[in-house]
Amino acid sequence: MNKIVFFLYIISGILFASCSNKKPEQSAPTFISETRLVDSTYPPIDESALAIMDKLQICTLSDTVLSLPPCSAEFFRVFQYKTGKTWKDGFIVEMIPGLYGSPVHQVVIIENYFGKYRIVNQYLGALLELRSNENGIDDLLIGYHDPDIGVVAIRHEWKENKYDVVDVEEINNHYVKPELKDSINNLFLPAFAAGH
Repeated sequence: MNKIVFFLYIISGILFASCSNKKPEQSAPTFISETRLVDSTYPPIDESALAIMDKLQICTLSDTVLSLPPCSAEFFRVFQYKTGKTWKDGFIVEMIPGLYGSPVHQVVIIENYFGKYRIVNQYLGALLELRSNENGIDDLLIGYHDPDIGVVAIRHEWKENKYDVVDVEEINNHYVKPELKDSINNLFLPAFAAGH
């Protein structure tokens, strides 16, 4: 009887040791992108963003400068596009149609580059969506008005140090079918002329 108890004790010790040394397999965390739809509201603009817009002469905070539009939520709205960053790190400015002679919305990407602010992208379109990305910089869906077709929604991704056009996702609020993606992208993207 003692031999059986001793044998069971040895077996349970071996099983316990072999189980306790195994580390549970960990799967890589799956990134889930979040989409922020851009509505038609023009909320108040953060003071830090206003100061930067004034410095870049996108608008003015002075009542005496008449050559620039006033830095007001009546004309502009701003969006953060970098996860966990502040306005001082960079932001997006969307302007109403009519400013600077443009008949459509304009989207400008402002970036803090070693302490100096600069415009890295400018598009003649309306911001429709911001989508979080694993790299911490949102993808943008911008709608462009084509006089022959209607509104073409193109996704932009951050590549190296600015945004670049990547994919035509919608035409007149209808998703582009997967079987038509290549031909639509080959038609629109190489001829893209609504910004840089």
